[in-house]
Amino acid sequence: MSNIDDNTQEHLNKLADLIDEKIEKAGQASKDNLEGKVDEVIKGEVVNLVNKFNEETEALNKRIDTFEVENKKNNFNNTFVSKKEAFNDAIGKSESLKAMKEGSRGNASIEMKADVLISSDFAGASSSRDATGVLRVDGIKRDPSNVTNMMGIIPVGNTDSNVIRYVKESAYTDNAANVAEGSAPTDSEFQLTAEDAVVQKTSAVMTISQEMLDDTPGLSSYLSQRLPAKINTVIDDQLIGGSGSSPNLLGLMNGGTTFAAGGFANAIESAQELDVLYVAMNQLALSNYAANGIVLNPTDFHKIALLKDTTNEYLRGNSLVSADGFFRINGVPVYMNNKMAAGNFVVADFSQASQVWQREGLRVDFGYEDSDNFSKYLVSVRGIARIAHSIYLPTGIVKGAFSTAKTALETS
Repeated sequence: MSNIDDNTQEHLNKLADLIDEKIEKAGQASKDNLEGKVDEVIKGEVVNLVNKFNEETEALNKRIDTFEVENKKNNFNNTFVSKKEAFNDAIGKSESLKAMKEGSRGNASIEMKADVLISSDFAGASSSRDATGVLRVDGIKRDPSNVTNMMGIIPVGNTDSNVIRYVKESAYTDNAANVAEGSAPTDSEFQLTAEDAVVQKTSAVMTISQEMLDDTPGLSSYLSQRLPAKINTVIDDQLIGGSGSSPNLLGLMNGGTTFAAGGFANAIESAQELDVLYVAMNQLALSNYAANGIVLNPTDFHKIALLKDTTNEYLRGNSLVSADGFFRINGVPVYMNNKMAAGNFVVADFSQASQVWQREGLRVDFGYEDSDNFSKYLVSVRGIARIAHSIYLPTGIVKGAFSTAKTALETS
């Protein structure tokens, strides 16, 4: 379009402005006329001006054709250099304007669709590119959310209640032993405690115009994916670090058992993060659990992968391998999650230590019923999930900070 003669384009612009003026005058005249009829003189002027505009536009388009690549032209009719050019195109396509010219209505409207491309509106766009058209890529590009969510690691169940009550063994005195014939055994004792996990709500709401929803290709699909991803990120944060005080869930870092060096205290020279994870696995094994998951911040995982010895050789050796789509340390899958604070870790037997309960599965709703949305032609988009987290067996979860744990392991 850069090849359009400036004088011709200016003439067309002035002609379009004159048509606008006449249309506005006709609309006002119709309002003033008790019978709602359009002034025949004004209508005749508009018809003549529009015909002249169309004739000159058609002549101009024939000139433009010599500069366009023919096989691309028809595929990019919605690409314009300026808003004025897009408006000129809209005039020619306005059904209401045609009806006004024919005398069947007293006013007209010109609509510019939201998906019309104005090349000057985009950084890097230039009219010189428009000769071959602009290829629009489907979808909306965005940064990804967490690759692995905690609800894909912790077992999930469904409930129709807002409180999950479970009974756990809170104490056990083990007096089991061999006894001599005729001797009375010593009683073993245990205590049971009822614990509750309350269903909490995680939600997100955003308001957009109905026009944006209607006119932006793929927006509803984008929102239906994006909102759940963002809610899952909040749920990850809660399942990892939630305080347990309403409206927060109880997370692994607050509901698990603190790392204990045990027999490895002050026994490892130049203790590293890899040593800490091995000792945490041992802590679980001593309580008869089997570690089946390690949750790390990506920075800590890659730091472990880069650890070297005094000869500049990597320490990972056979300890850190990739298999079945997971990185594994001593055969235990590693799950990287950005909601785990850098410097912290969790090693757990996720198969039995805790469970997530879904009262209301994650869903996305669209509606007008919010404040004055209906009158303003706005749509509220709401994502919501209602879940509870029951930590049944805290000793099946070992959590801690690498800095503290390495100090506990380091030789004196």
